[in-house]
Amino acid sequence: MQLINERQRFPLILAFIIAAAVVGFSFFTTKVLNPPAATANTTYWYLERSAGFTSYGLLSIAVLLGASSSLSFWDRWNMRKLMTQMHQYASLLVFPFLFCHLFGLYMDKSVPTTIKNLLIPFTDNYRMIPVAFGILALYAWVMLIASSYFREKIGVRVWRTIHIISFPMFLSVTFHGVFSGTDSNKPWALFIYLFPTTLFVILCVKRMKKNRYKEVKKPHQKDYQKSI
Repeated sequence: MQLINERQRFPLILAFIIAAAVVGFSFFTTKVLNPPAATANTTYWYLERSAGFTSYGLLSIAVLLGASSSLSFWDRWNMRKLMTQMHQYASLLVFPFLFCHLFGLYMDKSVPTTIKNLLIPFTDNYRMIPVAFGILALYAWVMLIASSYFREKIGVRVWRTIHIISFPMFLSVTFHGVFSGTDSNKPWALFIYLFPTTLFVILCVKRMKKNRYKEVKKPHQKDYQKSI
């Protein structure tokens, strides 16, 4: 994955503009219009939850397409290029919605949160462990995007090594969402988390089987070449 090319720049800028508009509108309705505190907190709660689910959905698309990249079924349908582009777009679009999620958490005063609590793991007393997993996953995702952007400079081998963290990172985000969200116990929310996670596990198993098959096949190929 190489980021950012010209085709990706416009939708990314557009997404940030929309995110800024949402943040500005929510700030206007809760600060300038000065509604009751409960109403303002409810507005930011909806913002943080909707943005959180959206960013998780985009992250799921990016991770699932990345995990399936080494498998052959996209080639069968002649869709590898399209899926690669979708993987790149989804990877980048996580950030605008993630920003809205963090902004909503900070502005929602029903559970007071500081910038320190949002950026430094294990500093927030509210559901400390799952919140910390989410923060650590945030930094892992930033590292993945940065490594993709500088892929040509750091080399493919280093880039692939760094991308291994995408697997525990996705599980960390899922753990964060399930155990820190106030509505994660509802069936629809559990489905949003568990469906992509199930697909992710299936793809990981398929990748491991494929890699194991390659390792078993290599010695036989060497023996065959020696016999020739």
